[in-house]
Amino acid sequence: MADSKALGHDDSSGFNFVKEMLAGQVTAAVNFDRLQKHPDRGYIIFEFLKCEEGRTVTPYTSHPDRYWDKNSGKFLALWRAKQDFDATLYLVNYAEKGTEHEDQVLLIEVFNMDEAGITDQKVTEFTRAGFSEWFARLNGQCLRSRDELIYEIYENQSVDRLGQLVLKNEEEHGGETLEAIYNRDAGYLREYGETSKPYSKAVKCYLRKRMELHLRETM
Repeated sequence: MADSKALGHDDSSGFNFVKEMLAGQVTAAVNFDRLQKHPDRGYIIFEFLKCEEGRTVTPYTSHPDRYWDKNSGKFLALWRAKQDFDATLYLVNYAEKGTEHEDQVLLIEVFNMDEAGITDQKVTEFTRAGFSEWFARLNGQCLRSRDELIYEIYENQSVDRLGQLVLKNEEEHGGETLEAIYNRDAGYLREYGETSKPYSKAVKCYLRKRMELHLRETM
């Protein structure tokens, strides 16, 4: 996709900056490895759990319940985020490439948990290649163009808020709000919404929401 780029290396500078700013204070944040939005399933949270080489457990045999007493706060915070986002939560056990158990990947879809551990789940064993195929397919389903992303952002705003957005650098109605333009020259706004100019997606959302509001008021 032209609007996206391949995954690069993580930037740890943000983590180091936060650590410096907190100056030893315990963090209130929960870091999860991946957040993406699926067009049908909504938000999906991934947390990748690396099994270190030389341990007695492997990706297939390791599970958060085995070390719940040591790290329950992290998983409870992930569960809270899952609930707040109304998301799907995946925990992924894996081993580094080149190690003995590199070909084991365990996918845990968490359906429920409480303070004592995970109480409902679906566990799937993958090979490394099998997980790659599943993961890449899911990622492809979540890819969106820049235009689609912009439209969704405006879609989540109210008609009143969109109405206060100001068109910029337009000769005829530059500096005016969408609401003011609509009241004076709705035809211009309809034509503008069909262009690829800046804020055209906002205009399109605004017009649709105005129409829906009018229909509700006249029913």
